[in-house]
This record gives sequence, C-alpha cells and structure tokens, in this order.
Amino acid sequence: MNDFLLIIRTTGNVWTDLSPEQLQRHMEHGMAYINRLMTEGKLKNAGPVAKGSKIVTESDGLIKDGPFNESKEVIAGYYVINAKDMGEAVAIAKENPIFRDISTKIEVHPMMPLGGN
Repeated sequence: MNDFLLIIRTTGNVWTDLSPEQLQRHMEHGMAYINRLMTEGKLKNAGPVAKGSKIVTESDGLIKDGPFNESKEVIAGYYVINAKDMGEAVAIAKENPIFRDISTKIEVHPMMPLGGN
C-alpha cells in the first residue's frame, strides 16, 4: 500500500454558495465518505484549509511571503490516503461527494516515503 495526497481545489465556497439544506446534505455526504474511508483503513489524515494562506518564495537571495496569486480557484482541503496504486487512489478521489455540490478538481499525488524510493 502507498500513501497519496489528494488536494481539493474548488471555484466556489460550500459555506456561502449552498443553502442551509444543501450544506447539511453536503456535510452528511462528506462525513459518510470520510467514515467509510476510515472503516476501510484508507484514510490517514484529512482537513479543510482556512483562508489566509501564504506563498513563501526565494528570489535573488531574499525569502518573501505573500498572498496567493489572485485566482477564483482555491485549495479547499486535503486528504492523505492509503491505496494500492494510482488507479485506486484516483477511484477514491472520484467517489468524493464534493463533486455533487460545487465545481471541484482533485489532484492525486503519490507520496514518497522519507528516505526516497
């Protein structure tokens, strides 16, 4: 089994774009998804990302931190999952119920163990 990082990118905000009833369903579907992954032993970590992120860059010997470039797309959250291969990791990402509620992209990144390989 391998670890994969799933980065959730959205172009909307479930907290403000959905009605209270839609948000309630969104939360129920999301918790069912998370609980299933936990029961199957596939979820290692997950969480939403709060506003206020910074990008730290180095240029000409100076390290700067600044806001993200202006974009309608934001990183809304992440999952660290355990899957047998990229195919299974993509299948897990496709099952995420967030796709039902808001315009979403999920990046699937294989994680390298510390020490390489």
